[in-house]
Amino acid sequence: MIIEEKLKLLPDLPGCYQMKDKNGVIIYVGKAKNLKNRVRSYFHGAHNAKTTKLVSEIVDFDYVITSSELEAFVLEINMIKEYDPKYNIMLTDDKTYPYIAITNEAHPRLIVTRNKRKKGEARYFGPYPNVKAARSTVDLLNRIYPLRKCYTIPNKECLYYHIKQCLGPCINKEAIDYSIYKNKIASFLNGDAKEVIEKIRLDMEKASENLEFEKAIEYRDLISSIENTIAKQKISINDLTSRDYIGVYVDNDEISINIIITRLGNIVQNHQTIIDVYDSVDDEVFNYLYQFYELNTKPKEFVIDGVENKDLISELLAISSIEAKIGKKKEILDMAISNAKFNLENKRNIYKNQVLKKLDTIDQLGELLGISTPRRIEAFDNSNLFGEYPVSAMVCYINGKPAPKEFRKYHVKTVEGANDYETMKEVIYRRYLRLIMEDALLPDLIVMDGGAIQVHAALDVLAALNLEIPVMGIQKNEHHKASIIFYNEKHITIEKNNPIYLLLADISQKVHDFAISFFRSTKAKGFFASYLDGIEGLGIKRRDTLIKHFVTIDNIKQASIEELINAGIPRNVAVKIFQKFNKENNE
Repeated sequence: MIIEEKLKLLPDLPGCYQMKDKNGVIIYVGKAKNLKNRVRSYFHGAHNAKTTKLVSEIVDFDYVITSSELEAFVLEINMIKEYDPKYNIMLTDDKTYPYIAITNEAHPRLIVTRNKRKKGEARYFGPYPNVKAARSTVDLLNRIYPLRKCYTIPNKECLYYHIKQCLGPCINKEAIDYSIYKNKIASFLNGDAKEVIEKIRLDMEKASENLEFEKAIEYRDLISSIENTIAKQKISINDLTSRDYIGVYVDNDEISINIIITRLGNIVQNHQTIIDVYDSVDDEVFNYLYQFYELNTKPKEFVIDGVENKDLISELLAISSIEAKIGKKKEILDMAISNAKFNLENKRNIYKNQVLKKLDTIDQLGELLGISTPRRIEAFDNSNLFGEYPVSAMVCYINGKPAPKEFRKYHVKTVEGANDYETMKEVIYRRYLRLIMEDALLPDLIVMDGGAIQVHAALDVLAALNLEIPVMGIQKNEHHKASIIFYNEKHITIEKNNPIYLLLADISQKVHDFAISFFRSTKAKGFFASYLDGIEGLGIKRRDTLIKHFVTIDNIKQASIEELINAGIPRNVAVKIFQKFNKENNE
């Protein structure tokens, strides 16, 4: 996307932004009270030499909207530590914000620490950007609640015992129940500080009435420190479980997914994407997450909203799914959903600004090829695995924009083995014979995701159907990126910054991804079918029913007759399925 257009759509909200270079690498992370003002400032106005150098390398940026500047502040530090951007050198040392911790020792202590211990050794609250406020709060709580103050237990009682700020485990050999104090401290640090603050406020007013103004000021500052320490911010959560928060927002055949990644209780990454709806929302989300977690480390658990069958997605991904109805987990999930919605709305606003540019681009494409403006473009690609599970796919672009409702999938029926030429002939014939029979709208241009072989296959079929539709090919380089146009027996090279190149590269990627997605689905169903072949009465629809209900072949093998019936299979067929696998298990 063009930076100037993204700048126009920045929100007047707090957040954390990430600047990227031409390779998509994050080179700077920053925070902002107002994203619009802060990010725009990089690209407008004068800067010092270092900032000028930074700006010269920025080709794109992303951002995460937060609900406060404090959240943006903490998220900035977490992302700097995760990505180690080269322009944040001064912030990538070992300095970090402290936590308040209640240790899980037999005689617990309340401490301020910068290092989280192993899970179970302490309960953590924070982190707290204001270190002084955190220490003042711990001092206050240590005066109110009699937890152990000594690092090691001495042989005799100390001053804290005599002033009733410690229960004296050094001399009290009986078991001491600290749970009531730990619960009150935890409640306080989670934001329920009304009781303590009210007590201090009364002491402040009493000191003021007694003309003890210095003491009254101390109480006032203490209240301020407490309120600062427990200020709500959802960037960190007080457990060490690796967890992803997945917000899904769907509108008008588009799915926006925002994944907030937390590790060791901190948000460390934010991943955003927008995909088209070709199948059910749950299937599209699963397909995307499956590919995402093939490339990225799986968390121990995830929280997701915006899909219907969370349990099925959890089972397919082999990641535990948890609910988040209240508390910080819910707040982080809400942040993910809010960002997903904003990302989709932002994309559409950018698209509106580019509609005229896209129309101009297809005008230029028509001029380049010497044809009328191709307002309707249909593109084809094949996919198979060494000739097995052969499929083809077609995507449609109208006025330079994908039209997902027009996309089509094809199971190859007449071609055996990996034969691109014959496969393309079959699919082109089926597609355009159908359009002729239905007197439907024909495309202005056909695009083959390939070179001369695919183009000639299409032209041969169109000639047999007495159709004259321009056909061009998009040849790929060794990195499987759009490289050269093949049209009218000529090779045409286009510069990568040319709008025509960007449009054709988008078409090529879209049809390739659509074909691959369909291939994977077909392959998975073929895997099931190989196990279910030969069972009388078990056709394609009933196989699909089994796949959706049981998910894995092992679940089908272990299912009872009644469970098969409950899945929607007739009793006589359920008996045959059960007998087939029961016989195999006994052999």
